[in-house]
Amino acid sequence: MRYSRRYSSQTRQMLLALLLMAASLQAGTMATYADEANTNHQPPTAQVEASKPTVVESVTSPVDQTPPVSTQETSSPLHHLTTEATPATQESPITLEDYKAASASQLAEWARQQRVTGQQLLDFALETIKETNPELNNVISLRESLARQESEQMTDEGQPFYKVPILVKGLGHTVAGSSNTNGLAFLKDKTSSSTSAFVKQLQKAGFIVVGQSSFPEMGWINVTNSNLYGNTHNPWQLDQNPGGSSGGSAAAVASGQVSLASASDGGGSTRIPASWSGLIGLHPTRGILEGNPTSERSNVSHFALTKSMEDTEKLFQFLLKDKAKAQQNPQRLDTSIPIAYSTQTPAGTPISEEAIAAVKEAVTFLQEQGYQTVKVPYPVDGKLMMQYYYTIAASAAPSINFMAQQTLKRPLQKDDVELLSWALYQTGKDLTKEDVNKAWEGIAAMTEQLNQFYQKYPIFLTPTTAYPAPAANYHHIPKDLVAQLSDMSGLSKEEKLDLIYRQWLPAWTLTPFTQLANLTGTPSLSLPTHVTATGLPLGILVNSGAHNDSLLLQLGQLFEKANRFHILTAGKKGLPAGPVKQGSQVSKEENKQHIVSVDDHTKSFANPSKVQTSHKTLPQTGDNKQDRILMTSYVSLFLSSLLLADNSRGNKGKTRLLSVDFSTHTTLNL
Repeated sequence: MRYSRRYSSQTRQMLLALLLMAASLQAGTMATYADEANTNHQPPTAQVEASKPTVVESVTSPVDQTPPVSTQETSSPLHHLTTEATPATQESPITLEDYKAASASQLAEWARQQRVTGQQLLDFALETIKETNPELNNVISLRESLARQESEQMTDEGQPFYKVPILVKGLGHTVAGSSNTNGLAFLKDKTSSSTSAFVKQLQKAGFIVVGQSSFPEMGWINVTNSNLYGNTHNPWQLDQNPGGSSGGSAAAVASGQVSLASASDGGGSTRIPASWSGLIGLHPTRGILEGNPTSERSNVSHFALTKSMEDTEKLFQFLLKDKAKAQQNPQRLDTSIPIAYSTQTPAGTPISEEAIAAVKEAVTFLQEQGYQTVKVPYPVDGKLMMQYYYTIAASAAPSINFMAQQTLKRPLQKDDVELLSWALYQTGKDLTKEDVNKAWEGIAAMTEQLNQFYQKYPIFLTPTTAYPAPAANYHHIPKDLVAQLSDMSGLSKEEKLDLIYRQWLPAWTLTPFTQLANLTGTPSLSLPTHVTATGLPLGILVNSGAHNDSLLLQLGQLFEKANRFHILTAGKKGLPAGPVKQGSQVSKEENKQHIVSVDDHTKSFANPSKVQTSHKTLPQTGDNKQDRILMTSYVSLFLSSLLLADNSRGNKGKTRLLSVDFSTHTTLNL
């Protein structure tokens, strides 16, 4: 049956009403669908099975403090649909698709209400991991039996994330008995004898650690690939990388393996994967959260990648130290606060039109809400900022030699590590205490300069990344520098530092905006507000002065409540992997890591008998012209088909493929 014209808004509303009546007679719950053009009419929540999920979703925030805003997207080129998972009822048991779509807060609520058990949540997590990891290559170990024991023994004490499964980053977020390699091949058999302070805080919050996620060697780079673990792939588009260095965690949340995963950020390693994987990534004010470094000379934060502002806010409040609570700026977000923005990169490196478009969309939205926005040049000297950054990174590299001495009983050799680690080690050996002090003194002056900027403009908006994601197998070292980096003998300290700068420049061109917050200890939040014409997520970055974290979280809530977020699994029914390019295939040879099961705290991570792999593939869905809706009756199916036929014509040509990018990150988080 063909429909030769689009239905009017009134006709669609009439059909919608009939659909409600028909479905309510058949079941206590129902699904409906509404065209975004009819945003003034708020329909019931849709229950949609996206068997070919090419439509990028937006999510409605559960946070109610933000004033109502217009949900019409005047600046975004996407004509997307809002689809949310129907809340479970006693008549509607929690399903795997519910699990993939839910936030961590929702899962905890269901567990507390006994609508789902902790064991069932672990079943869902493990099933999804074992289904998707052969293609994503993002999980390096599982601790199934220990996780089940911990879940069974946990009692309800009001934990905000009661019995929610979590993957923790394999770098720095150690778990007793699990892998502790730092991504170094010569440490492939090493396990941790203790659990890190930050992971203990996550467990205290109610999370059940089900396993560890992948990362690059020493966390140096802004993608997640390594000689030890291979390439990690992005759930939005398998040909792309999810970013780094917390890329394994980003892939886990974006694919629905877990609703929240831990991340660390020494130069963008939480926020860059957030940008390229369509997630929320917070770098908090230095030292204010439990389990985080407190030194004024630390550039690293430990937090998480999430898909809802509610989860971000809850975890932030749980980890916030009592002393830091008094220091938090109590200022409420309102239209009297001027917002500065810039599409100029810190050092004048190129920027993509998509990154500029992401900022323009956000600025237009803010202006529509009544905010004053001011375009400004980048507030600090970006070249000087990067000189400080790579000096500090190189100063940490000699720690690799210490690890080699402990394990190999000899000094580090070039073939023991990847080329960047070797070059940084060779450079770091020449750096003196005075060199490092000089860098931090320069950072202190830059921090004061930035503080003055934030006095005038409390919020500063840029793209999170200057470009969308690179390929999954992106090689971060320019080919013309390989020989020089391999043999730096005979070079002066200054020549080595210049070579490191030139090595970092191509990657930094892709991700130049994130390092400022790490060096100055100020809060920074990446929000998933933009999807490129080719279907790649690209975030915006909002920054503020120290202890203004709450202001940024409120701004995130403003965007989320207005349905400005594009998150792959949040509120979506159906498989989480998303569409991939037609004909896209992932070579199994690229994916070197195996899921290793750690049954207890004494068995080796690398025990071959414990290797468990499952070579199932993610759906190769290609382009989708019309989503399928689950119906409870033939009448419901008929009425919905009218709405969908009308809607799909409006969306023709606007389906989106999906993908990712990378991040720079120092190893000072170890």
